[in-house]
Amino acid sequence: MARNMNRLMSQIFTRQLPSAAYKSVRLYARWSHRSPAKVLLPFSEKSDLKKEKIIDLDPSIINKKCNKPESETVKNNTAIQEQPAVSSLPPEKTKQIKQKRDEKLKKHKFYLSQQKVFDDKGDIIFEKLKENDGRLSTLLVRLKSKKERLRSGHMFVEGWRLIVDGLEANCTLKYVIFSRPEELSKLKPFLPKTGVRFYKVAYKEMQMWSDVETSPGIFGIFETPTAKTVKTISRPLPLQFICDNIRVPGNLGAILRVAVGAGCEKVLLSKGCVDVWDPKVIRSAAGAHFRLPIYQSIDWDEMPSHLEKDTSVLIADSNTTALDDSSEFEENDKRSDMPVLPYYGVDYSSFKHTTLILGGETEGISDDSYRLAAAKNGVRINIPLQRGVDSLNTGMATAVIAFEIRKQLIKTWTQEKLARQMSQAH
Repeated sequence: MARNMNRLMSQIFTRQLPSAAYKSVRLYARWSHRSPAKVLLPFSEKSDLKKEKIIDLDPSIINKKCNKPESETVKNNTAIQEQPAVSSLPPEKTKQIKQKRDEKLKKHKFYLSQQKVFDDKGDIIFEKLKENDGRLSTLLVRLKSKKERLRSGHMFVEGWRLIVDGLEANCTLKYVIFSRPEELSKLKPFLPKTGVRFYKVAYKEMQMWSDVETSPGIFGIFETPTAKTVKTISRPLPLQFICDNIRVPGNLGAILRVAVGAGCEKVLLSKGCVDVWDPKVIRSAAGAHFRLPIYQSIDWDEMPSHLEKDTSVLIADSNTTALDDSSEFEENDKRSDMPVLPYYGVDYSSFKHTTLILGGETEGISDDSYRLAAAKNGVRINIPLQRGVDSLNTGMATAVIAFEIRKQLIKTWTQEKLARQMSQAH
C-alpha cells in the first residue's frame, strides 16, 4: 500500500512541476550534501552576496557546462602540449652542471668501493639506503641471533657513546647505521680513515630494529673483541669474578660494569650464563666489553686452569644459614665446612690474589662453585641486611663487595708507599 502511494505521489509531482524545475529540485539534495555556502534555485529571489560562494543551479547553466563542445577542449589541450619548455640556463651551462654531477657521483662510488671514511673535503662518506633495503635486514637479522653472532664474529651496539667507547678501545668498527647526519659529528674525531661503511636509513626503520623503546638513532657494528685483543686496564687489581648461572642480561651487564669500575683483571662466565654479547647485556654494561677480558662458556672441569695458583676463593652467598642447624645441610654438602663472614670482616690485603664467585638470583650458587671453593679453602661472605630484607640485587651486592676489596687494597698500598718514602728520607 505504501509503495503504491509513493509511486502515485511521484507521478503527481513530476506532472505538476516543469521539467527544468524538477531537475533543479532533484539536484538540490546533491548540493545540500556538500554543504555549500548558499544554494539558489531558479524560482528563489536573487541575493547580493559578496563574500559567500554562490552555487547557481539554473538548468541552462548546468547544461551549458556539461555540453561543452569537444573541439574546444581538444584545442586547449593541443595548445598546452605544443607550448615549448622554457629553459632558464643556456645549454653550455646545463652541460657543465651535468658533467660535475657525474664526476661527483663517480668519485663517490669509488670512495665507497675503497671503504674510505672521509672525502676530499673531510666529510664522512655514506650511502643512503631505500626503504626495506635487503642489505640492512640481512645485516641486522644475523646480529639478533646468538648463533649467527658467534659465526659472524660481530657485535651490535646502540648509541654514539658505546661506539666511541669501542673506538677508544681500538676495536674494529665495521658498520655505522644512522638516521641523522648530525649524529656523525660526535664520532668524527675517533673514526679511522678506512674500513667503515656508513648507511643512512629512515628513523622508523631504526626504531623497528632497536631493542629500546626510543631508538638513539645510530647503530654500530664491531668485530667482537677477544680476551687477548681487548684493551685492558693499565694496573688492574689482583681480583677476578666468576659468574655462576647469571641468566638475567641486566644483572650480567651490571657485574661487568662493576668489574671495570673496581679494576678487576678479568671475568669468567660458566656454562649456563646469558650470552655476554646479547644487546641487552652490552647496553647495561655501558662499554665494559671493550675494557675487560671476558671468558665465556667455561666448563667447571676447566675452571681451575683459569685461576691463579695462589688465589683465595670467596663465595658471595646470601643463603647464610646458621652452621649449627645441621638439618639444612646434607652430610656431603660443602657449605657446612665453610665459615661465613661479613664482607667487611675479611682482610683482603693479606691475599695475594682474590677470586669472587657470584651466583644468579634465581638459581643461586651451584654445587660446582662450592666444590671449587672447598678445594681452595675458600670462605662464604655475606652482606648483613636490615631484618625483613632477604637479599640485594646481584649487581648491587657485587659493587658493595668489590669496592670494599678495592678500598682495603689501595689503603694497604698507600701505607706501604708512605713507609718506603719515610725510610728513604731517613
